[in-house]
Amino acid sequence: MANQRRYTVVMEPEEDGGYSVHCPALPGCVSQADTREEALENIQETILLVLDVMNEDGTPIPAETPEVITEEIRQILKAREEDNLPLTVKTVQVELPSEIPV
Repeated sequence: MANQRRYTVVMEPEEDGGYSVHCPALPGCVSQADTREEALENIQETILLVLDVMNEDGTPIPAETPEVITEEIRQILKAREEDNLPLTVKTVQVELPSEIPV
């Protein structure tokens, strides 16, 4: 399992129910679903697709850093405040299958 990769994702409750999920380390890697479990499954699939495209294109995989995660959370909270939504987000670690090239 040396090749197993974990990513921190930010879960954001939607005003009308469900969740949006962002992977700060992979710009544009966003998904959503009606339940927490579905949202985590969907973001894992999205992460895998993004990594596959990056590998095919020869694009370097960006490193996940505390600064990248913090900035994403800051932007989400700012948008939620502007929309008068509760300032609620949650971070979760998503593990990718070990057979995925990283």
